Amino acid sequence: MNVLVTGATGYIGSHVCKKLKEHGHFVEAWDINVHGEYNDISGLVDRYLHRDFTKCEWWNRWLWPDAIVHLAGYAIVPISMKEPTKYYETNTLGTSSIIDLFEDCQPHIIFASSSSCFANVSPYARSKSGAEDIIKEKAAGYTIFRFFNVSGTNGVHRQVAPATHLIRRAAMAACGKIDKLEIYGDDYETRDGTCIRDYVHVEDLAQAIVNAVESGPMNTPYECLGSKKGWTVKEIISIMEQVTGKKLNVEIAPRREGDSVANLVDNLSPLIKLEKTIEDMCLDQYNLERSKNYDGNLRMR
Repeated sequence: MNVLVTGATGYIGSHVCKKLKEHGHFVEAWDINVHGEYNDISGLVDRYLHRDFTKCEWWNRWLWPDAIVHLAGYAIVPISMKEPTKYYETNTLGTSSIIDLFEDCQPHIIFASSSSCFANVSPYARSKSGAEDIIKEKAAGYTIFRFFNVSGTNGVHRQVAPATHLIRRAAMAACGKIDKLEIYGDDYETRDGTCIRDYVHVEDLAQAIVNAVESGPMNTPYECLGSKKGWTVKEIISIMEQVTGKKLNVEIAPRREGDSVANLVDNLSPLIKLEKTIEDMCLDQYNLERSKNYDGNLRMR
């Protein structure tokens, strides 16, 4: 199949491109690298676009995609609280533009939504839920994935942009790359006072996306990609300490605006087969952070 991946050089996109090529698909990649850094996907794609293809008039009909894996977008909650317009324009209206561009070929739209849509307490979450509504109205066939906290690595491709995800920052603390790890609030109504999140390994998530490409549109309200388990912030820190043998320097900080108490899978998608554990996520991230070849996997603009 011909598959277009937006946000292809990002963390999830690079893993998805690799999986798609391993399954024999023709992969078209698009990214404008808004963070100024990106994963090297040379050899993993058949065509790479690095400009705004929504303004292109030269798209060959024979190359029109059978499926679009739409991963591109902004995803940092605290920034969305300060710059909501950017998030609505890119995540919501940008999704609408992509559907409009390819309306003649009506590809299967596979959308990277977010578990934060359950609470909808930030502009980031609302920009994603708005995109979900647009897809349901305008797309001929679709699969909407609500991603939970995506972690881990295939050992080569990595998260780009400033580190905000807990497991990545915990791994950085274990490697001594940061001198402390902040816990944003320890007075929530949970078992240890810290927020609860579900996590999914990026390799398992990428395979679920390939499964969606190959099986066709689900046309359901959403599909959850997680583990159907939940860990508190303190529990994740404890697991990182156990798998690395490192004691982390932890500091309690004030709550962050836009954080929900808990994000948990309500119904796990049949498209995902869980092969990786939370320990794998922590250890894989730690091994990448301390790898001597770490910087070699990063390309600067």
